Amino acid sequence: MQSSASVTFDDQTTGGTSVSVASATLPKGGFIAIHDDRLLDGKALESVIGVSDALDAGTHETVDVELFDVKGTEFDSKMLEEDATLIAMPHVDSNGNEEYEFVSSDGQTDGPYTADGEAVVDDAMVSIEVDSKPTADVCFRDQKSDGESVWVNRATLSDGGFVTIHDASLLNGKVFDSVIGVSGALDAGTHEDIEISLYEGVPGGDYEMSMLEGDATLIAMPHFDSDDNGSYDFLTSEGETDGPYTMDGKAVVDDAEITLSDGC
Repeated sequence: MQSSASVTFDDQTTGGTSVSVASATLPKGGFIAIHDDRLLDGKALESVIGVSDALDAGTHETVDVELFDVKGTEFDSKMLEEDATLIAMPHVDSNGNEEYEFVSSDGQTDGPYTADGEAVVDDAMVSIEVDSKPTADVCFRDQKSDGESVWVNRATLSDGGFVTIHDASLLNGKVFDSVIGVSGALDAGTHEDIEISLYEGVPGGDYEMSMLEGDATLIAMPHFDSDDNGSYDFLTSEGETDGPYTMDGKAVVDDAEITLSDGC
């Protein structure tokens, strides 16, 4: 819709569950959608991660928009997990029903306001408050093992999840193939003395071995339960779900030298 719509979306720091649009003018009313940077790759529908309530015609200031709660869309995350560039886009309520249906209608309803043939947008760098970022820590000490299980001494997961065990092929970039064990679902907080079976009980894992065949370097890595279903789905989703906790852009890990015991 050709119009004099406008939007101002300033850089900001947030807890990760909402953002604030500084101002927006919608001549015929409508909504403000928030997109992630997939919009820049042409993914107009998939990139929508938030939408305002219905807005009357006119200018609005300080419009708060909840993230990851959009009709017609399912999300693996409940909040931003790292700093990101987001994009605000005013939309028309084209059928006047006060419900944002752009995604659920595959773009046929409630399209964006445009100017010179392009959607009206403004982008912002959204930083996550340090105290709001999910955090994890893991302590995995050198140990003797019967080859069928290992013990993680301690793991802290701010949002709960799992601790996975990887073999050394992780160091060669084999993120999926290296997973040889996973804990049960863990609540948020600190857990000690976590026993993890190897080569069994990993959804999506397919192993020729049933136990370690020699001394090995193994790596413990905390993961989210991002869909809150109590099941580790990182492998079966090809990394789309239940990703690792990170710090400074890298997975949180600790390695240990595992020595096979002789049973004595």
